[in-house]
Amino acid sequence: MTKLIPIFINGTNWIQLSQLQGDQARKLRSWIPKNCLKSVRYQGLLLKDCLDFETYELWFRTQQVAEPKLGLSDF
Repeated sequence: MTKLIPIFINGTNWIQLSQLQGDQARKLRSWIPKNCLKSVRYQGLLLKDCLDFETYELWFRTQQVAEPKLGLSDF
């Protein structure tokens, strides 16, 4: 799974859910409460599906732990 790089806006690091692949975005949306998504203004644009990077990073780490890893002897 590829980890997003945050966007620094108004003193906070954010990610935008629309930058995630479809399956990742669905999993993350089902994991977070709806009120966690914020609209943030950035360079005159309104980014509507933003999540603070700390929450995203916590979710990302839990996904890494939950996904089985193939060992060298696994075929």
